[in-house]
Amino acid sequence: MSFGQRVLLSVGILLIDLIVFFLPLTALFLVYVIMANPVWFREFLQKLNHT
Repeated sequence: MSFGQRVLLSVGILLIDLIVFFLPLTALFLVYVIMANPVWFREFLQKLNHT
């Protein structure tokens, strides 16, 4: 296996890892914030608005 093939394989594995693990966690967090509307998130948004 050449160095170029190893780099492509490594990048492919990283991309699959990012797609499988990070995007669903972000989506689940957004769904939680939208559905539950937690107090801590509203306070965070108010702090951002005042500064």
